[in-house]
Amino acid sequence: MRIDIWSDVVCPWCWIGKHRFQRGLDLLGPGAPAVEVHWHPFQLDPDAGTDPVPLRQAYAAKFGGPERTEQILSYTQSTARAEGLPMDFSRGQVRVTTLPAHRLMWLAAREGDAGAVGEALFRAHFAEGRNLADPATLVEAGAAGGLAAERIRACLDSDEGLAEVRAELAQAQAMGIRAVPTFVIDGRHAVQGGQAPEVFAQALRQAMAGSAAATAAGEACGPDGCSV
Repeated sequence: MRIDIWSDVVCPWCWIGKHRFQRGLDLLGPGAPAVEVHWHPFQLDPDAGTDPVPLRQAYAAKFGGPERTEQILSYTQSTARAEGLPMDFSRGQVRVTTLPAHRLMWLAAREGDAGAVGEALFRAHFAEGRNLADPATLVEAGAAGGLAAERIRACLDSDEGLAEVRAELAQAQAMGIRAVPTFVIDGRHAVQGGQAPEVFAQALRQAMAGSAAATAAGEACGPDGCSV
């Protein structure tokens, strides 16, 4: 069964959704299908650059002040921790472009393990406060997916994968994807947001049974912020 996932590595609900999807798959037990996961890029903040800006500062400007920012971060962090994810917004997270990280994911999908690299990038940002535009962070995350440091540096020092990633970003817009995570199961069943595991399990069952296409929506992040 093919699973297509549109995601950004600075989207908290993408990390939460990734783990809830796996739990949903586990709920199917021995009858769970073998899945082939394909990761696709999405940029929540395409105007971000390589110069780091404190995340709280960026959020305050985007969401109307520090009070609303703290509400969003507190709720999201507590939700992630309830899922067993060590999200910690006290680690000095920064706003930077995620384009290099998506190029790393593109490379991993061809020469390594994109799922492992994505997990490492989520952890670097949300649990460790690492700069995702820093080559050292990207090299370390790539190693989690079996990529050699010199191969990662060679890719990032060139334009390799840049056109392909930009084409996928444009494709997401053309498909009408405006928020992430967005999961598409076998090209027919769409699940948007960090849904409960039971929702993912139900969508997988419907796809296995060949039921009519259905769409479910939940907590997600879009260009205007994350729904909380």
